Amino acid sequence: MLAGDTVLDLGDLHVDFDTDDGVVRAVRGVSYSIKRGQTIGVVGESGSGKSVTHLALLDLLPETATISADVMRLAGRSMLNMSAKERRSVRGNEIAMIFQDPMTALNPFLTVGTQIAEMFRLHHGLRGQRLVDATIQALADVGIPRPERRIEDYPHEFSGGMRQRVMIAMMLAGNPELLIADEPTTALDVTVQAQILDLLAGLQRDRGMSIVLITHDLGVVAGFAHRTLVMYAGRVVEEAETSALFWNPQHPYTRGLLSSIPRLDRGSQKLRQIVGAPPDLSALPQGCPFAPRCDFVEDRCREQEPLLAPRGDGHTAACVVTLPKWEGAV
Repeated sequence: MLAGDTVLDLGDLHVDFDTDDGVVRAVRGVSYSIKRGQTIGVVGESGSGKSVTHLALLDLLPETATISADVMRLAGRSMLNMSAKERRSVRGNEIAMIFQDPMTALNPFLTVGTQIAEMFRLHHGLRGQRLVDATIQALADVGIPRPERRIEDYPHEFSGGMRQRVMIAMMLAGNPELLIADEPTTALDVTVQAQILDLLAGLQRDRGMSIVLITHDLGVVAGFAHRTLVMYAGRVVEEAETSALFWNPQHPYTRGLLSSIPRLDRGSQKLRQIVGAPPDLSALPQGCPFAPRCDFVEDRCREQEPLLAPRGDGHTAACVVTLPKWEGAV
């Protein structure tokens, strides 16, 4: 696949969960595409549908989930009609995911070397010394010192940042075209966060892979993502080039997220917050789901949920209100 070709094309994805309290509409019509070598940031509060959207791509949701989509194409192949066996072959080889908490994602009873080696054995059929060499090289590629010794260590013998590097090494063993990083810097201090993001950027340059970076922190995607999607209540409410999103956000929710980021030029000024809480996805209100929390709400906002509409230069937003000029550029 050539640089710039579309790796993932997703159209009108819906995910519902059957629960005792009714049907939870976790994902409601998400659509986007990502090109080879591109990074897309997906941001929003917990429960906005970020992780569920991408777990649906990997077919890793529980049986209570109902998934439907008009388009779900990976590297030119439709995933909608794939058998379970075909989907298993895609996971790891073409699309891989780094999960939020490496301590729970890694098996505490197996050495990290054993867990990484399993990926090379399954995806590439390696055995013997070739398998050992590939495992050692995988740890070296993600910056873990003395990899020939550390393959014998268990997950609890690694720091949080090093465990995340082990997870990255495991996911890259299949040489995927698309890497989904779900909160890869959660619970890490700022210095280690920067190291992990730098590692991902370097691996992307070397391998030409695409990355979807899922996070609740817009500050993380600021210098890393080419484009950013903002999700709320299971939908994309704004999408734009990352720089355009920061300089001229077109949705009140995006403005609220940006206003909550600490800034050095604000001195002792208190951070602004978004009042209220996200809606119950099993009983969504009529109209715009963000209306009860919005500073710019109008009567028409409560009548019908707005759709994504063009705002120029590839910028789209799901808001019918004319917002005042944004004064909080970052």
